Amino acid sequence: MDISVAILGIMLVVMTTMSILLSIKMFVLRKRVMSLAISLVKVEEVFNSAKKEDSDSDVHKENFIKFLSDSRDWAYLYIEDVQNGLSKFVDDIEPEIAYFDEYGLVGEAYPHYHSMKKISQAYKELKKLLPEEEEA
Repeated sequence: MDISVAILGIMLVVMTTMSILLSIKMFVLRKRVMSLAISLVKVEEVFNSAKKEDSDSDVHKENFIKFLSDSRDWAYLYIEDVQNGLSKFVDDIEPEIAYFDEYGLVGEAYPHYHSMKKISQAYKELKKLLPEEEEA
């Protein structure tokens, strides 16, 4: 009976020691798993943030390309309007200028009323093509 008690005592000590060691091992493993879980969450946040930045970057690129395209279209329209305005001015005023160049010294006083009215109207139409100046 003494031997049985001794064996049971040793087994109790061994079981208790193993239980303590397993508990410590389990605690360390839980700590590592928690650390890994936290790291995973951080990695996911960084990944999602990078993904969102890429998405935002794509939107900004698309908006910039649209801005460039719209600006180009507006510039072409403006150039076309200015060229048409200049052509109309030249067509309207060229006869008056040609007359002045040929006979300007003969009359030497001042231009005819009709010519000045035509020049004034063409000037006002051409001036509309210029950007409006803001009054201070």
